[in-house]
Amino acid sequence: MSAIRNLLHGETGQNRARRLQVVGAQLLLGLAGLALSTYIAGQLGFGLGRTGFFYVIVLALVSLLGSFAVSVLLSIVAAGCLDYFFAPPIGQWRIEFSEDLLRIATFLTTSLVVTALTTKLKRAGDKVHENQSKWDRAERIAHFGWWERNFTSHRVSLSDEVSRIFGVQPVQLPDWHRRWLDLIHPDDREKTAAAAAAALRPGGPRYDVEYRVVRPDGTQRIVRSQGDVVWDGRGRPLRQFGVLHDITELRQAEVELRASETRFRTFVDHATDAFFLLNDHSIVVDVNQRACETLGYDRTELIGKHRRDFDVGLDEAAIKKLKQTILIQERVTFETVHRRKDGSSFPVEVRVGHFEQEGRRFLCVVRDITERKKAEQALTRSAAYLAEAQRLSHTGTSVFDANGNLYWSEECYRLWELDPLQGLPDGRTVLQRVHPDDRERVREQIRRDLRERRSQPLEFRIVGLDGTIKHIETNSHPLFSAEGAIVEVIATHVDVTERRLAQEQAERLRQLESDLAHMHRLTIMGELTASLAHEILHPIATARNNARAGMRILESNPQKTDQIREALACVVRDADRAKDIIGRVRDHIRRAPPRREIFDVNQAVDEVIALVRNTIEKSSISVRTRFTEHKAFVRGDRVQLQQVTLNLILNAVEAMTSVNQGGRELTINTEFSETGGTLVRVGDSGPGIEPEHAAKIFEPFYTTRRGGIGMGLSICRSIIDAHGGRLWTEAGQPRGAVFLFTLPATEEMPEDVSSTPRATGERRVFEDADQMAFK
Repeated sequence: MSAIRNLLHGETGQNRARRLQVVGAQLLLGLAGLALSTYIAGQLGFGLGRTGFFYVIVLALVSLLGSFAVSVLLSIVAAGCLDYFFAPPIGQWRIEFSEDLLRIATFLTTSLVVTALTTKLKRAGDKVHENQSKWDRAERIAHFGWWERNFTSHRVSLSDEVSRIFGVQPVQLPDWHRRWLDLIHPDDREKTAAAAAAALRPGGPRYDVEYRVVRPDGTQRIVRSQGDVVWDGRGRPLRQFGVLHDITELRQAEVELRASETRFRTFVDHATDAFFLLNDHSIVVDVNQRACETLGYDRTELIGKHRRDFDVGLDEAAIKKLKQTILIQERVTFETVHRRKDGSSFPVEVRVGHFEQEGRRFLCVVRDITERKKAEQALTRSAAYLAEAQRLSHTGTSVFDANGNLYWSEECYRLWELDPLQGLPDGRTVLQRVHPDDRERVREQIRRDLRERRSQPLEFRIVGLDGTIKHIETNSHPLFSAEGAIVEVIATHVDVTERRLAQEQAERLRQLESDLAHMHRLTIMGELTASLAHEILHPIATARNNARAGMRILESNPQKTDQIREALACVVRDADRAKDIIGRVRDHIRRAPPRREIFDVNQAVDEVIALVRNTIEKSSISVRTRFTEHKAFVRGDRVQLQQVTLNLILNAVEAMTSVNQGGRELTINTEFSETGGTLVRVGDSGPGIEPEHAAKIFEPFYTTRRGGIGMGLSICRSIIDAHGGRLWTEAGQPRGAVFLFTLPATEEMPEDVSSTPRATGERRVFEDADQMAFK
C-alpha cells in the first residue's frame, strides 16, 4: 500500500480519484484472480511449477490495467501463496527444499519481468494513442490534413480532417479521382486537373495548387494542396503523398483586410495631420491627402522622394541620429522645418513610430505648428527658462481655482499625457487619469486640505494612455485674498516613478535574500533531522537512568538525601540539555526577523558542533577545537551566524566523505584578529578546492556538488557582509580546505556574563572513530 500511495502522490482532484479507482480495481481483480487460480490449482492438483505459470498469466493480464506498483504487490502476494499452499510443508510459511525456494524465486523474478514488460507496453500503447489524439486535434485546429494515393493497390487514404474538408469518405482510386474532380469548383477544375496530371509525368513540376471545393451540402471551401510522387526504377509512379490546408478563413481575412485598407485610406485622407510612410532608406512610400496639400505636391510626385527633398530642418547627421533613437524607443516626437513646392517653409511637429511590413517602415505624423510657434515666440525668456528647468527635473506646474484649472505647464501635460492643443483639462479628466485605487483618497485629501486651509505633499499613481503606471508627488500652496479667502492654488507635479521603483526593487531584493537564507536554513535542518533525533535521545536516556538511580537509593536507603539530590539534579540538567537542543532547532527553523544581540562566538560555535555531532560520528571524523582564552563577544544575529558555521561544517564533512586514505579531521578555531575582531576558522582534511573553482564558489548558483543549487556559500557571504565582516577560503596544509570569516568586536558585554577566562585551550572534541563520544 506504501507503493500505491507513492504512485498517487502529487495527483489532485478528479485525476486522483479516477486513478485511485483504477488502482483499486486492479488490486481487487488481481487478488480475486489469484484466489480463483489458487482454488483451481488446488482442485486440479497442480504442483508448484504449473501453479506459478498459472499465476504469471493472471499477473500479466492484470498488469494491462497499467499500475506497475500494484503488479509488484500482487507478484509478492502470489509468491507468498506459492510458499504457503504449494511448497512443502503445506500451510506454513516455510520452505524445506532448496528446489522449491529456487522455483519461487524464479517465479517472482519472472512475474516481475512479465508485469514490467506488460505495463511498459500498455503505457507505450497509451502514449501512441495520446499522440495520435493530439495529432488529430492539431489537424482540426489548423485545418490541415494529409492524403495518399497508392497507384499499385489503387487506394486513396485521407486523414479525418481532409475528409471533413471535402465532406466525403475515401473510396477506390478510379472512383475517387472522378468524384474529386466533381467536388472542385467548375472554374478551378481544369487548372487543378492539369496540375495533378503534370505532377505524374517524369520530370514534371511538383504538385502545388489552390482551388475551391464545393461540398455535397453546397458549402464552399478554399484549399491549397501539395504533394510529392515516389517513382519506381522504370519511371512509373508508385504512390503520391501530400497535404491539404483549408485556407478559407485566410482568404476571407485577406479580403476583409483589403476592405479595411480602403476604409483606413479614407480616414487618413480626411485627417487634419499629414501622414508620411517612409522605408528604411527614408524614401516616401505613401502619403495622405493632407500631406499633399501642405507641401503643394500631388501623391505621385511625393511617392519616391527622399525626406531631405522637403525636410530642410535636419541635416544628414541629425537624421541618422534620430533614426537610431526611433529604433530604440517606440515613438519619438521632434520639430523640424518643411519646404513646400513653391520654396516657402513652415515649422512642423513630427511624431514617428516604426514597424515591420515588407521591411522596416516609419510612420510620421506631421502637424503644422506655425500658429503655435508664433505664440511661443511671444512668451518671455524667463518662461522658456522655467519650461526647460521643469523638463530637466520632470516637474510640472498647475494653477486652479474654484472654477477649474487656470494654467498647466508643458511638462505637466507631458507627465499626465494630455494634449496641450486640446486646451486646459477639466478636473474630471485629470481625476480619470488617477489610478482607480488612489482616486478616492486623492479627492478626499484635496477637499480636506482646502477645507482646513493647509498644504501638504500627496503621492499617488496615474495611468498613462498605454496603461503605464506613474508615481506622481504633488505639493500645493494656497493664495489668500485680503479677506483671508483662498483665491488660487499653485501646485507642482513631480514624476517620482524611478525613485519609487528603486525603493520597491531594493525591498524585493532584501526580501528575496531573506527568503533564500531561510530556505537554505530549512534545507540544512532537514538534512540534520536524523542526527538531531539521535542527539536528543542522549540527554533523555541519561535523565531516565539518573531517575532510576534516585529511585533505587530511596528504596535502599531513604536517608541518603545528598545522593538523591545529586541524581535529581542530573535529571534536571539532562532535561534542560534536551530542551536546549530543541530550542536551537526551533531557532534555526522558525522564520524570525533578524535581530542584533551580544553573544559569545565560542559558545555559539559550541552549540553548532553539538548540533551536528551525530552526523560527524557517522562519517568517522575526529574534531579538534581551539577557542580563545577569553570569551569573544560580538553583536549580531546569533541564528544567522550559526547558520554560516553550520553550513561550513557540513560542507567540510561532505568533502571528507570522499577521502578513503589518511585520517578525517575537522578543525574549528577561534582567535582574536589583528584588526581587533574575532576570526573563525573551519578546516578539513578533504581533497581541497581546485584553483579554477576557488574564485567562483561564492557566486550565486555556482556549485561543484551534484544535486546542489549553489546558494549556500553565497548566502553565507551575504550574512557575514551584513555583519561588517569578511568570508574567504584558503588551501589547507598538507591538504584540504580552510574557510575563514571575521566579525567586528564589540566593547559591550551582557550584564549576566562574568569576565572569567575560558578554561579551554586546544581540545579534541571527538576521539578516533572507534571511541567517538563527546567529552
